[in-house]
Amino acid sequence: MARTDETESAVDCVIVGGGPAGLTAATYLRRFHRSVVVIDDGRSRASWIPTTHNCPGFPRGVSGNELLERLRLQATEYGACLVRATVELIQQAGKDWVVGSADRQWRTHALILATGVEDILPSLSADESTDALSKGLLRLCAICDGYEATDCRIGVIGPLEDALAHACFLRAFSADVTAIPTAAGEASAEAMQRSQHLQIATLPPLRTLSFADAHAHVLDQAGGRHRFDTVYVAMGAPGRVSLAQQLGLSTGTKGELVTDDAMQTALPGVYAIGDVVTDLNQISVAFGHAAIAATAIHRRLPVSPRP
Repeated sequence: MARTDETESAVDCVIVGGGPAGLTAATYLRRFHRSVVVIDDGRSRASWIPTTHNCPGFPRGVSGNELLERLRLQATEYGACLVRATVELIQQAGKDWVVGSADRQWRTHALILATGVEDILPSLSADESTDALSKGLLRLCAICDGYEATDCRIGVIGPLEDALAHACFLRAFSADVTAIPTAAGEASAEAMQRSQHLQIATLPPLRTLSFADAHAHVLDQAGGRHRFDTVYVAMGAPGRVSLAQQLGLSTGTKGELVTDDAMQTALPGVYAIGDVVTDLNQISVAFGHAAIAATAIHRRLPVSPRP
């Protein structure tokens, strides 16, 4: 088993982020007999999932928090050290890296950034958002749960171009899909033509969004009131890349961290996995990234022969 306190000497890998990607990478690394610390600030996007039905191996679905708890248990049973803290500093130390929180530091041979993304939501209180998400009135990922919205009356909130793109995607699940722009503006001719072909309605810009009587209620800026069975948000989900930017790492056109096929960034020994790398924000993708990065790190580090 790995030591439970890895603050005094160098470890093989520090993982920043305790979501599905980070925890899966920790399990892989421990099964390679590598010492690993996962530093988690408790903000995994997966914790918002009321029930996911497309996570492999859970035919009846699993909540995000239950999945996270199972992944934590699996990682710790193999000896991973999980620390609840916020990483404030990462700096290079020779061939190693020093990772620091407010009161602790870790020296590591390899670093995995599994920091995820931050969803932009309409103006709602935290309690309103959490409650609406738990009831399926507010949704964040049509790939994840479009099936559950089959034949519902669906609204899609976001900048017009994005709202129309998401609405077109959801048109395969329902005949009643409406785009709700967050501000006045125009979309591309291609987006307008496609949405019109798919008979997607477009409302005036959003004024307020509320939830009552098991429905989402939209008031638009022209005074119109509209009721939906569920509302998807297409307002963006920028990556949590501030730590990566401290290291001078660049992002792609969609704000994602750029990696090679082994999930390594432009800095040797620094890897990035999960939602912060791709806009295909799927648990199964996070699992795959974790396996690739952990195996690459194991191969990169010196072999420690078993006695």
